[in-house]
Amino acid sequence: MNKSIHRIAVALALCVAATGLASCGSGSSSDTLTIEADYDHDEFAGTLFGFFPNSFTVKPGSTVRFHQTWTGAAHTVTLGTRVTELAAPGRDAVTKIYKTGVVDEEPPGLEPFFENLPFFFGREGVNQTAAQPCSALTVKDLPTDGKPCKDKTLAPFTGRETYYNSGFIPFEGPRGNTFDLDIADDAKPGTYLYYCNLHGLPMGGDITITTDGDTSSQSEVNRQGKKEADRMAKPLLEVYRKEKAGRSEMKGNLAGSGDKTTAQIYGAANEFTPRTIEAKVGEKVTWTFISLHSISFNVPKYAPIFTVKKDGTVVSSELVYDPAGGWPGRTPPVSENEDGPPGVGDTPVSIDAGNFDGGGGLKSSGAEWATGDTYSVTFTKAGTYPYACLIHPGMIGKVVVK
Repeated sequence: MNKSIHRIAVALALCVAATGLASCGSGSSSDTLTIEADYDHDEFAGTLFGFFPNSFTVKPGSTVRFHQTWTGAAHTVTLGTRVTELAAPGRDAVTKIYKTGVVDEEPPGLEPFFENLPFFFGREGVNQTAAQPCSALTVKDLPTDGKPCKDKTLAPFTGRETYYNSGFIPFEGPRGNTFDLDIADDAKPGTYLYYCNLHGLPMGGDITITTDGDTSSQSEVNRQGKKEADRMAKPLLEVYRKEKAGRSEMKGNLAGSGDKTTAQIYGAANEFTPRTIEAKVGEKVTWTFISLHSISFNVPKYAPIFTVKKDGTVVSSELVYDPAGGWPGRTPPVSENEDGPPGVGDTPVSIDAGNFDGGGGLKSSGAEWATGDTYSVTFTKAGTYPYACLIHPGMIGKVVVK
């Protein structure tokens, strides 16, 4: 995996936190169970890399509807007999994450999981085997060259498939933010592990198919999902509240949220704090980064992180990550060891973008930043300047210049 692709993967894997259910499945039939993929908190913009709840039981002939709360992160729903076999050594660790919200060291015994399953990012960029829908009955049917699977139709899941993958769940289009996993009428009873092949095993869980046992009700799923999300969001919310009150480790205008106490939480609050900055004409405004975000003005209505071409190919957007409009990015570029809480990584850098009067189209710092880096802009004209992070759609703010 090259450095740029690694940075994108890290950016997407380090953002996470939330609480209320975005979709309670009230419009679903009795044979459709809605599971939340990711969350958005009602007190801050954030993401939580999880399925809520992560464990549930259904019967053959039913449908599991994975509803994606769009927070800027891309997800898949990936399962199959091969996944269950190779992911089994990490199942206890995943259960612990949903109970505590903390990602500890990688559990032992997962080398075959990483070596024998396709993941969203490959050496040449987006791995189409993992990014596009795929149904493979045998290991031989699963491509090893990063190309799409031959069978992308996704017939109902029988429990006999070696690999069964939703592919990238897009924000837009007919499949926007939804993946329906249809369980075949003759599905083999058993428990199947599943996960997101971009964010890895920590964003995973298990589906039990039963013909004679109790199944999960939507109300039970809603209660359990909210409980798990609230638990994972709690430490992130505590730090965000400290930042809003000016009592956190990082001072001043913040682009991002978190500190040493949230370094191992599988999530983040994606916020500019404060959301509104007041300045005078000619005054320099400086932000301090916490993890990977961009400071971007005159942003387009929607800047997708990934897009799906007409032929199904999934591609990443450099617009989101690269500096734009003549504004400088980080110099020197970030090194591989710079992600983490304040104090971790190389020496922070300070970059000055110079004067800005609100014109000139998209102006962006790019997103290749490390915690502790600072970025400055001098506003030369009175007005209100909305800005955003291009990676995280809910991460917005404004500078009011008088």
